[in-house]
Formats: sequence, structure tokens, C-alpha cells
Amino acid sequence: MGEVTSEHVYAETCANIRATDEISFKLLGIVPLLSGATLVTFFLKGPVAVEKAPLIITLSLFAALITLGLFRWELRNIQTCSWLRSRAEALERSIVASAKTPQQPKPPLRIGKTEAEKWIYSITIVAWLLLPTVVPTACILILTLLSAFRPVRVTNPSFTSPTLSDTKP
Repeated sequence: MGEVTSEHVYAETCANIRATDEISFKLLGIVPLLSGATLVTFFLKGPVAVEKAPLIITLSLFAALITLGLFRWELRNIQTCSWLRSRAEALERSIVASAKTPQQPKPPLRIGKTEAEKWIYSITIVAWLLLPTVVPTACILILTLLSAFRPVRVTNPSFTSPTLSDTKP
């Protein structure tokens, strides 16, 4: 087996950084897209029947837990990427010690990959957790408004006296 050089370790470290970033970007594209599409579908198809509320609550909690699981896995991915970047910086210092290379710039407004991923996953989880409260609340509100504006007055009252059969329970 050949000798492992610092250049080889550096190249592998950079390849691993690219791999973790690629996984992160794929998940960042899929998780909010699927969640958003599902949430929009719930709201655009009209009011949800009250008897489907338990199903919606179960689906929402399931989706929130799956998203939380992916978020936890992604936090580990961020941790691994951070470690890889530190290792790459150390290797760069040892390989190109004499060269004056610029440091990587800070992210705009100090919002980088880690902060963006935390926001996106947190917002997606909160949206899933709000669905069980928003949909039943919306259904109740719609039914209340329909009930409140439904005419209840009799337009042509009939003044006939009730028969005995009309008063039976």
C-alpha cells in the first residue's frame, strides 16, 4: 500500500465536504417542497371534513417527526462538515504555510449554511404542527360562518294547527 500524503488527505477531505454539502442541498430542496406542496393541497382543496381531523392530526405529527428526524441527521451532517472544514484549514496551513492565501469570507449577515438549515427545518416542523390546529379551527370557523349567515326565518309560515302526529317525538 502506498504512502498517504497530506495532499491526498486534503483532496479526500474536500471531496467529503462536497458530498456533505450535496446531501444537505438535496434535503433542503426536497423537505420544504414536499411539505409545502402537501400543506397547500390541504388548504386549496376546500374545507376538510370534521371526521378526517384525526387522520390529519396523525399525518401532521408523522410528518413533523420525520422532518425532525431528518433535521437531527442534518445537524450531524453539519457537525461532520464543520469538522472536515477545520481539518481542511489545518491541512491548508501545513501544505501552503508560506503562501499568503485569503481566508474564507464570513456569510452575509452571519447567516450561513447552518443557520439557514436550522431555520428551514424549524419552520417546516412548526408548519406541520400548526396544521392540526389550523385545519380544525378553519373547519369550525367556516361552519360557524355558514351557520351564522344561513337564513332561519320561515318565509311562508303555515298557521295550521299541529296534529297529534306532529308532536310525537
